[in-house]
Amino acid sequence: MEQKLIDSNLLKKLESLKLNTTITLNQGYGGGRKSKSKGSSVEFSDFREYVSGDDFRKIDWNAYGRFKKLFIKLFMEEREANINIFIDTSKSMDFGNPKKATLAKQLALVFGYLSLANMDRVNIYTYGNKKLEALEQLNGKNNIHRLASYLDNIVFDKSEDFFQYIKTRTYKRGISIIISDIFSDNFQDAVKYLAFMNQSIVVLNLLSMEEINPVYSGDIRLIDSETEEGKDISMTQSVLKSYKKTFKNFINRNKEICRKFSCQYTLVSNELPIESIVFDNLTNVGILR
Repeated sequence: MEQKLIDSNLLKKLESLKLNTTITLNQGYGGGRKSKSKGSSVEFSDFREYVSGDDFRKIDWNAYGRFKKLFIKLFMEEREANINIFIDTSKSMDFGNPKKATLAKQLALVFGYLSLANMDRVNIYTYGNKKLEALEQLNGKNNIHRLASYLDNIVFDKSEDFFQYIKTRTYKRGISIIISDIFSDNFQDAVKYLAFMNQSIVVLNLLSMEEINPVYSGDIRLIDSETEEGKDISMTQSVLKSYKKTFKNFINRNKEICRKFSCQYTLVSNELPIESIVFDNLTNVGILR
């Protein structure tokens, strides 16, 4: 199923990447991040295959002799992280060419795949029926098909504000990844709540090129994708200048909120293919490494 969203060749390339968000955990099971809890440095809990960037001193050479593959030892103080991926399924996300909705699914699959490969627990959150809906507690790469199938069936048709639902539940200490166009007045409250819940937060601000740099001219009719209300407007240079000023303020607001709550933020455009976004955009800003 994941091949519908991401080419299998790209999934293989993802093996060289990791989520570059620092987090400390107090409890958990075998995973790829260190905990504050004290334990014996010679007491092992698990093994996983070596990837570029791992500490070569942890390579188990006995395992290499048996399997002809490099594995590293996971110490007892290394714990899994809870990775929460929040996907905004509002109507405004179902816009653009390609649609922001498609890109949101692809990004969720990328982060989910990297987390599953790192033996972290993955939770996917969307919303519908006046509540936050979830696919929770996925662990291990064997769950990638289940994750891809779930993402493939998400429908972006909601008119409610996604961010108001984030505060309706509690979350274990972990990493929260928000994928949204952030057309919401509740964004700051949601981020503040996640920070209170001891989340290390990544914000992917998805926008279409038509929203970033509109090229309309003359008399046009604009349709609000959330309310479906229309408005006739003459797209003059003055109107475009005003729009660009408003857009700049919108981006600066989002960046300032993220700075205030120590979030990692990046603007993601639908103009770029998913591979370029992953290996250029997300690695350049340090979200992936």
